[in-house]
Amino acid sequence: MPKLLVKRNSEWANKMRSFDLYLNGRKFAEIKDKQVLSFEIPEGKYQLMAKIDWCGSQPLDIEISEGEIKRIEVKGFIFSKYLLPVAVVSGFLYFGIYFKYNTNSLFLATLLMIFFGYMLYFMSFGRNQYLRLREI
Repeated sequence: MPKLLVKRNSEWANKMRSFDLYLNGRKFAEIKDKQVLSFEIPEGKYQLMAKIDWCGSQPLDIEISEGEIKRIEVKGFIFSKYLLPVAVVSGFLYFGIYFKYNTNSLFLATLLMIFFGYMLYFMSFGRNQYLRLREI
């Protein structure tokens, strides 16, 4: 029987949350941080999606035949692994400078607006691109 392996990498933005996995529109599993799941499924064509709250992924069409193993990777939006830690450090720097020297850093304020605007896009208009699925 064919196997479907789904792997999730670790990332800061979604570390404490599980992703719901949908096969042909039906929820069939939850995947946690750094987890690899294995499923035996009948051969055929499928549409795989991942969701977290109101955000999700684009559907991934897969075709699996007898004896085949499909490996799928699910992860957050592009640069999400690095963006949140950098945004938090920038925020601490900005407020540290603001309260210590009673001055605004235009550079850090602009950087923060860009970081949080980028993340906000994926939580609103780009919510169906918040997660990414790809065959590996």
